[in-house]
Amino acid sequence: MSLRDRFRAAEDAFLGPKAAGPSEGEASQKLSANRGRSSVAPPPSANKALAAVLRPLLKDTGLGLAEMKRRWRDIAGESFARATPVKLAAGTLTIHVPSALAPFLQQQTPLLLERLRVAGAKVKAIRVDHRAPARPAAQPSNIRPLQKPLSQAEEAALAQALGGASDDGLRSALLRLGRAVKQG
Repeated sequence: MSLRDRFRAAEDAFLGPKAAGPSEGEASQKLSANRGRSSVAPPPSANKALAAVLRPLLKDTGLGLAEMKRRWRDIAGESFARATPVKLAAGTLTIHVPSALAPFLQQQTPLLLERLRVAGAKVKAIRVDHRAPARPAAQPSNIRPLQKPLSQAEEAALAQALGGASDDGLRSALLRLGRAVKQG
């Protein structure tokens, strides 16, 4: 007699024959019928819920600043191509303009406003911000690469002459200077 049968016999004796419950086969059948089904429905998609809330709020906003920057040359045309849209707040578009071009573009703002409205931007005014043109990064033109490396004897003589320098950074700078002078 198995351990399960012993417990069933004791249970039947204690509770009586009617309280035995479902058989193992019936329990297995009920479990397999419900297997794989979630007892709780999954939450709705956050993307869809957010879109449903924001759609009525954003229907009249028009073209955003990021999209305007991306399509600036197409929207504004060649005359405004050197200007850069920087900020769009409360219907006012701020553009950075090279200072030499600013007076011309200031006179052309009604044309730019019309082009922006045709593109779908909700712009009421344009603020022209005069900026000095950005300077290109300075490239040292007076530094030339070494023509040929120094001989071992010249390197040794240079290292021996700088042996008294205690700081490594100073020694390295003086070595480079010595190499450049010797190749001069």
